[in-house]
Amino acid sequence: MKVGITGHRNQRLGLPEDETDEKWTPIQFWIIDELSKFIKTCADNNEPLDLYTGMASGSDIAFAIAGVSMHYINSIKLHCILPCKDYNSTHKYYKFLKLKATEWVELSDKFYKGCDNVRDQYIVDKCDVLLAIWDGNKSGGVWSTIRKAQKAGKRIIYCPKEVLEFHN
Repeated sequence: MKVGITGHRNQRLGLPEDETDEKWTPIQFWIIDELSKFIKTCADNNEPLDLYTGMASGSDIAFAIAGVSMHYINSIKLHCILPCKDYNSTHKYYKFLKLKATEWVELSDKFYKGCDNVRDQYIVDKCDVLLAIWDGNKSGGVWSTIRKAQKAGKRIIYCPKEVLEFHN
């Protein structure tokens, strides 16, 4: 089973920059609950649970941290898909997640306009299911990624509004 993430950055969600801050807990628990549902299916089919993150601050990093926090499950593999070399490399958890990643893909040597879209399409192409931490506004990269996933016929699981609003 291959699970991707699309979700807002901390600013748009009104959350702290540190994805391990307690205000992120409801979202972290939701992610872990969703991943836990797939673990049984993967175990029954003797296949890994592959997690695909774009490594942007906020939801992408929260997803990656949740995945590696489930380290006791040997079949979880973290795939970090960066739009370009050194993308978000100043982030507090960048080096930690790079060490924990099963796969580290840098799609371009340099940042260019639109490279985030290429990364998002890559994740949509790879995943069976897309988790969406979306505020419901039909603008921005998360909405664009949801549309890509819809067009590709992917299953999308949306984070409940009450989880997103819990910290406010």
